[in-house]
Amino acid sequence: MAKPRKKHIGFFPWIDPKDHTKGFKLNFSEVTYLEIGRTVEGYKQAQFVELKNPELALAFDYPENFYLSAEGLILVKTPQGKFEVIAKTDNA
Repeated sequence: MAKPRKKHIGFFPWIDPKDHTKGFKLNFSEVTYLEIGRTVEGYKQAQFVELKNPELALAFDYPENFYLSAEGLILVKTPQGKFEVIAKTDNA
């Protein structure tokens, strides 16, 4: 298997993850991540590496591992095994 390469993506956390109508927070730094696999649900599994421009980044608790949906959403997996949307990308 090929070594995963670093990729960058816009990471815009929802103001209220339970109510997307409230919008999202602007983040002026992309997130650098490694794509480490796919889930059976079809999500890309990603591992956080760093912020591309940390001096411009939104103060946020970036998850060590997250998932990317085809719709441009960023999800985390809860301890109960469910996926929860925490942010959107600039691809949404």
